[in-house]
Amino acid sequence: MDTSSKALVFTLAIVCLNMMSCEVFERETSHERTVISAFGETLSLDRLTKRIPDNMSIEDSTLMAERIIEGWIREHVLLAEVEKNISEFNHDFEADVTAYRNALLVSHFESRYVASRLDGKVEETEIETFHNDHAELFLLQEHVVRAVYIQLPGKETQLDSVRVWLEESDSLSIPKLEQWCIEHGAHFALDFDYWWFLSDLLDQIPMQIYRVEDQLRQRKVIEFTDNKKRYLLRMLEHQFKDLPSPIGVARERIVDLILQERRRTLLEDLRDDLVKEAWAQGEIIRDSIPT
Repeated sequence: MDTSSKALVFTLAIVCLNMMSCEVFERETSHERTVISAFGETLSLDRLTKRIPDNMSIEDSTLMAERIIEGWIREHVLLAEVEKNISEFNHDFEADVTAYRNALLVSHFESRYVASRLDGKVEETEIETFHNDHAELFLLQEHVVRAVYIQLPGKETQLDSVRVWLEESDSLSIPKLEQWCIEHGAHFALDFDYWWFLSDLLDQIPMQIYRVEDQLRQRKVIEFTDNKKRYLLRMLEHQFKDLPSPIGVARERIVDLILQERRRTLLEDLRDDLVKEAWAQGEIIRDSIPT
């Protein structure tokens, strides 16, 4: 439904509402028509139509217009009552409203300021430096391991090449292993840069853990069968809990912390510059405090 059609529909809806209430509001200016007014405030036809989606049917548009008008009435009746009784509230109420408004304005301005100036690119060297300088922030809550694995139907027996590729687990062997897995219908996780939390890895492969530290140090291909499925696992690297996490685990948090610091610096510099400018332009006048 186009804008002119919506306006016609809402005008008809308004007439129906006005007939029910026995009051007709026919105020018009050169630009807009007033739908309803209360306590000195008005809701224009233009503002009403903008709140209704264009793709609604006439019936749904009319019902939605009625709901909007009824909600507008209730809101302004309540606000009028609040204004009449505001003296009964805390005497600091107006100050609270002003403080909230100021905080909202500042927050909105700062968000737009940062969005237009913040450099969101974080170099790898910066990530490494931050990680080294603040290792205490990234202590592990559980063991982590960099590992790759494949899961095969139990009947598969020709695995010599697979074992060799898993032993190598590098940029040359992994693509070959991926292709083999696809051709043989194997489930696999072969991102050799990915760090698993041990609990997450064990959710994927039912490996028995009995001497966890010794097992995590194992670098040879581990093979086992469970529920008629065959698993081949290669652990490439590990880090024990309570030690600083590898960068691969902490990377997202590090980037977030770096960007938070950039944001804080941007805003501090902005405030400092604005204060200096206000002093220079004579906008701030300070008298000495009596002693």
